[in-house]
Amino acid sequence: MKQLVVSVIGKDRPGIVDQLSSLVVQHKGNWLASSLTELAGQFAGILHIEVDEQHLASLSRALQDQAGLLVNIAEGDKSGDAEQAQVAITVTANDRVGIVKEVTQALNALGVSITEINTLVASAPNWGGLIFTAHLLVPCANEEQLSNIQDSLESLADDLMVDFDQD
Repeated sequence: MKQLVVSVIGKDRPGIVDQLSSLVVQHKGNWLASSLTELAGQFAGILHIEVDEQHLASLSRALQDQAGLLVNIAEGDKSGDAEQAQVAITVTANDRVGIVKEVTQALNALGVSITEINTLVASAPNWGGLIFTAHLLVPCANEEQLSNIQDSLESLADDLMVDFDQD
């Protein structure tokens, strides 16, 4: 079996996910995971698909031939799916230019890889401004590393709050 990581972007419209899932099934693939969203009127998604090598070429062609969608396909590596202890981090602060860079730079300086990141800026009516929230999933080896992550992130700004959810 081959692992594929497929990125898709195109003008948002109803039926894109159905269209993609139908192609995967038609070409004997298995949809393992995905992250799909609408951003500024565009559909943006990333899929993790498993398919027998005999169907790989036909599935790849079918995905790339979808009108109105820009599709990029990369072959995955099964070794990347190894189980690791993960920690969910929520970072909340007043929004400002460069906050994503600051957070990711702090983690990078500690040698921490980001498994997943989702960010959102929303109105905070009681505060009269915009609030930035980032939900991150990172591998974490031990309590010392967790403490270092917290200290590093909290040192970025006085208004920045960091919450952890360990599984």
